[in-house]
Amino acid sequence: MRHLLATSVALVVTLAGMPVLAGTQLDEALATGGNRLSSEEIAGLIVGKRVTAKAGHKTFDFYYSPSNKLSARLHGGDWSGDGNYAITDGNQVCVSMPKDEGRYRCLTVVRSDDAVRKYNAEGKMTFEFLNIETATGL
Repeated sequence: MRHLLATSVALVVTLAGMPVLAGTQLDEALATGGNRLSSEEIAGLIVGKRVTAKAGHKTFDFYYSPSNKLSARLHGGDWSGDGNYAITDGNQVCVSMPKDEGRYRCLTVVRSDDAVRKYNAEGKMTFEFLNIETATGL
């Protein structure tokens, strides 16, 4: 019994000294002081606004119309598209473009210091907002 107790204590001490396995990028953002925006905050941030955002090395403009229409275009590229968006009671913005075939992809919006980022359902950062301005289209 004494040997079992000593082994258990040694195991606990060993585990306590091990690094914690990293969670998702969303988990990390929240753990380091990021604030998940509420539905009201998301609406105030994007509705009726043109948002310039970066995904990897690509930069996009998005226009979130007050009628829940979404327009998007790639900077320096030949892609543009129109779809729909919705802001949920669950504090997410959901988007659907033609390639989504009617499905909505819901994203969590987090403000960390001066940065605003969107994270997908798997907790991966998808877009970082670079600029937000009141607009009537792209």
